[in-house]
Amino acid sequence: MSFMGIVGFVLLAVVILSVLFALFHIFFTLLPVAIIAILIIWLIYRFTGKGGNDNTPTSGGYYDWFSNENDPNTRPPRKKARNVKTKDVDK
Repeated sequence: MSFMGIVGFVLLAVVILSVLFALFHIFFTLLPVAIIAILIIWLIYRFTGKGGNDNTPTSGGYYDWFSNENDPNTRPPRKKARNVKTKDVDK
C-alpha cells in the first residue's frame, strides 16, 4: 500500500468517526429530554385512571364486536319459499 493510499484510508476513517461522533453526541444530548417525556406521559396515563386491563373479558366492559349473538339488528334466517313459480326472463 502506498503512502497516498494510507493517507486516504486514514482520512476516510476520520470522516466516518466524526460523523458517528456527531450522531451519538446528538443522541446522548437528547436522551434526558426523551426520558423526561416518557415520565410525563407515564404519569398522565397513570393518574387519568386508564388502566391496562379495562378491555379484558373479566372486567365486564368487554364487548365482542364480531359475534352475532345478542345483536338486536340481526334477523332470523329466512323461511323457504312455498308455492312459487318461476318464469324465464325475456330479452
